[in-house]
Amino acid sequence: MTGRGQSAENAPQQAPETASGRKSLEELRATITGIWQDVLRLDGLTAEDNFFELGGHSLTASQVISRMRQALRVEVPLAAFFEHPTIAELALYTAGLETSDAR
Repeated sequence: MTGRGQSAENAPQQAPETASGRKSLEELRATITGIWQDVLRLDGLTAEDNFFELGGHSLTASQVISRMRQALRVEVPLAAFFEHPTIAELALYTAGLETSDAR
């Protein structure tokens, strides 16, 4: 159990940071993939999988946003899921958020 009463299995995933303190694109993809797999209860997702084609909707997107906030310390707006519906696109978008936050 974690300090928040979650089992370690369900605890937010933390991506390792590079020397600059930001996650690499590969690490972002891996973290986002893990979050999607947990929320959507699917295995074997790829970077090109589309959130909505996998059965995602606005409520599940809200769950993903919450987990991304915890794991990556970024605030992703709901609209980003409609504009960047794949793991690869959302990782690139998130990398841009990290870059703007670092300034």
